[in-house]
Amino acid sequence: MQCDFNCDAWNISGVACDILLELMRDAKTGKMIHNQHLIPTNLDEHFFIKPPAEGTDLARATDEDLRMYGLPHRPDPKALPNAARAWLRAMRRIKRFVVPQLTVRHDYLFRPIRPSRAATGTAAEAGATLNWGGLVMTDSPPYQQAWGSWMIPEIQIPPGGTYPSYSCAIWVGLGGYLNDDNLLQAGTAQAVGADGALECFAWYEWYPAPPIMLTGFNVQAGHTIAVYVGQYDDGSGRGVMTMANLVTGDAVPVTVVPLPAVDASGNAVSPAIKAPSGLSAEWIVERPDIGIGGPEKYAELPDFGEVNFTHAAAVSSVQGMKNEVMAAASDSKARSLKIFADDALTLLTDELSVPALQVTFQQTAAAQAQEERAKQTPQSG
Repeated sequence: MQCDFNCDAWNISGVACDILLELMRDAKTGKMIHNQHLIPTNLDEHFFIKPPAEGTDLARATDEDLRMYGLPHRPDPKALPNAARAWLRAMRRIKRFVVPQLTVRHDYLFRPIRPSRAATGTAAEAGATLNWGGLVMTDSPPYQQAWGSWMIPEIQIPPGGTYPSYSCAIWVGLGGYLNDDNLLQAGTAQAVGADGALECFAWYEWYPAPPIMLTGFNVQAGHTIAVYVGQYDDGSGRGVMTMANLVTGDAVPVTVVPLPAVDASGNAVSPAIKAPSGLSAEWIVERPDIGIGGPEKYAELPDFGEVNFTHAAAVSSVQGMKNEVMAAASDSKARSLKIFADDALTLLTDELSVPALQVTFQQTAAAQAQEERAKQTPQSG
């Protein structure tokens, strides 16, 4: 089969080239569609939608152009003023699209929610989890899109910390809430070692498949990142994601994410996932799973100070280009989530919804309070 793209130049296999050709054929005539805007990546079945040329004023782009680039359309400023302002802010700050190398990470897994034992105790804490801190919306499913932005925090080893490493992830996602193992998400991750060595990278993941790191897309503490995840509108059930660094002006071309067929351990996904579940939308600071290939083992959280999610919203119905129902993450119906340590007693994160969704690191304060309570407790004997 002859491929119009130079497969060798893009470092893709013949299988990926065949898939691309099929995507470029008209379903009725079987003829090639030469204005197809999918570009192969270095990973089979992952594609970029051809981005606009550098210098394009996205704030003035038509809805047709935005759709061609796979970008979120312009929200109606009268019906959705906050969303319209957030959209305009992001589009004005994008200067160029950077094509990253896609790298599978086998040392992390960003999992669906895992409730904490604290949630079942006599002093049950609402929304107690082992791995998610933030906010989840479930009242108007199915959600087709989720948006959000945050400043990547400075991280450090917590006072008195003795572990070899500490890790956290910040992301926007669809699905993965209670009894839902279908989770499409994208965000940033950070780690600090005992020697103070730091790592910060951007990624996306469609759990249960492993995460994909965006090598070459520069992110670091102090950068503000805007993220969009959703369902591709071609009827295939595939997902899409993009993110922009609002400080550097770099953005990732909208990426078409394949349905997860194999999990992080190499096993076939069963039952098959046919589309993002959309049963929930969430904005999360996470303790990643670092026990890949064995029992779940959650990373120790670094002291990240606070993470503020701004312009966080989800679209629960898309009918045409401008007729949607968009809900803000600060909606009172959304449920807050807090991370507890493995002991189900130590509170690691807390959450506030005003003026923005804020997740704060709490381990030090919790440990100090626990010490004070121990001092005040009369000793027997």
